Amino acid sequence: MNKPHAYYDFCIDSLTPETLRLGRFADYVKELNGIFGSDDVHFSKVRKGSAVLEFWVPEKAAPKLDARLRLVGGTDAPPEFTAHCRNLDSLLRRDNASAKLGRKNGPALARFAGVRTPLAQEAVVHETSTFDGTVVGVKGIDDSVQVWIKPDDGVLLKCNAKRDIARQLAPLWDCYVRLVGKGKWRRGGDRRWTLDEFDILNFERLDDAPLAQVVSSIQQIAGNDWNRINDAQSVWRELRAD
Repeated sequence: MNKPHAYYDFCIDSLTPETLRLGRFADYVKELNGIFGSDDVHFSKVRKGSAVLEFWVPEKAAPKLDARLRLVGGTDAPPEFTAHCRNLDSLLRRDNASAKLGRKNGPALARFAGVRTPLAQEAVVHETSTFDGTVVGVKGIDDSVQVWIKPDDGVLLKCNAKRDIARQLAPLWDCYVRLVGKGKWRRGGDRRWTLDEFDILNFERLDDAPLAQVVSSIQQIAGNDWNRINDAQSVWRELRAD
């Protein structure tokens, strides 16, 4: 007989299962794992209604997790916990999103303002950043080459790259990539963050399939045993350890 579980939803308001790509999903789960701070948490599914990441824990572990989630935004949280919250807000800001986390069908236990972070005036932030998009142009004649990227929101971004990086990106025209570099982010009176400048330091090519499509394709493989595994997270950790 299965023991009762407590279910939790992490709801991202500006994304859907169709627009949440696998790489970004992994970024969110990494920071959520640090916020949960427990091996008792298991990933369940991604549901519609924005992009809702569903998790579960054994019922006996729920009170401790509830108490931990209530630390979000407070002054008593340990530094490592606060760092994961800050990183999660940064991911949400880049996706022009905010999020809430709490019991399934219950009130939010934690909220992440992301793009809705209140500021008294315009702010500029310089930080090491990553973002994903499709390469749509590479052009330049000097040491700094312009690289044009089209993110998921469709707004073209002009980035800068050294010639050796640009040379590697040029054959990836119309391919989906993740850029790593130094970004200048600006927040205006409309409370939206925009990327003013971005200097590409590194990149990797990504699978451009949405997460929902990847999961669906795995489930349709003949002889697939993943749906019968109770703790896929543990299996995944064991495979990574190998």
